[in-house]
Amino acid sequence: MSANSTQTTGIEDLWKDIQEDREKVLGILGGFEGMDPMESLIPALHELQKVYRYIPEGGARVISEEWHIPLTDIFGVVTFYADFSTQPMGRNQLWVCEGAACYFMGATTLGEVAQQRLGVAYNETTPDGEWTLHRADFCYGACHLAPLIDLNHEILGPLSEEGLRQVIDNPPRHHEGSH
Repeated sequence: MSANSTQTTGIEDLWKDIQEDREKVLGILGGFEGMDPMESLIPALHELQKVYRYIPEGGARVISEEWHIPLTDIFGVVTFYADFSTQPMGRNQLWVCEGAACYFMGATTLGEVAQQRLGVAYNETTPDGEWTLHRADFCYGACHLAPLIDLNHEILGPLSEEGLRQVIDNPPRHHEGSH
């Protein structure tokens, strides 16, 4: 299951499809004024996801209308990259690396600890909207830190089971966002 098919468990959808939302998207697009829309699409989508914790269809429609990019092309990008989601995500994105080095150094156990501590399976979001848990079945290229996690784009490792519990119970607050 990819990040694009993450299950939500009752977290609030921040997109209300009202004029205020349209203005937020226009504000994001304004930051790319004078730039090529196709070159700006991925950075603009990242900014949109920071605001809503996913890529809402309404937001993608505004981009499509303003930049004259077919909606299918926009969603082609959104569904291609694991960084983007079409479903609301938790405030904290926790990825447990299961690349080869991490796997052999205990990533499976870390994944079990994370699932138990958060009360969700991989690709699910906690009911309070605080956490979305992911399995990273790719390598971060930081094998010297195995086993590791990616918490909101911050690599932490090597982690023990207790170290992961501490991170979950007291997450760093300087990075909040989506993967």
